[in-house]
Amino acid sequence: MPFINISVAGSILSGAQKQQLFDETTRLMSEVLKKNPDLTSVRIDEFSANNWAVGRTPVSVSGEAAVHMDIKITEGTNTNAEKAEMIRLAMSMLKSIIGSTPEASYIVIDDLAASTWGYDGQTQEARARQRKVTQ
Repeated sequence: MPFINISVAGSILSGAQKQQLFDETTRLMSEVLKKNPDLTSVRIDEFSANNWAVGRTPVSVSGEAAVHMDIKITEGTNTNAEKAEMIRLAMSMLKSIIGSTPEASYIVIDDLAASTWGYDGQTQEARARQRKVTQ
């Protein structure tokens, strides 16, 4: 159900670090946002430090690892307090696994309309309708 894309530049992640990111991101999504871990997808994209700048300074010069986490969830399924807690805990988790990051490291939670996304060929809206019918 949720899809999380973690983008990193300035740090070459080991296999163990990637596994930690998969595990910890999925755990946070389950514990904080109450998402089904079996349906949580996490993708990690790594970029050259020369292809990312913060404040006009390439990450290759700053020596820090730049990071951006984009989380997609269905609109209306979480409170603002839950999302704020997710952002706080996710940034702490990223820093503990990746290391020092610039202040301008972002976590974005995209609330998507249930009619505009889904998985396995079915929208979230259709899945919600099915659940109501079977209850």
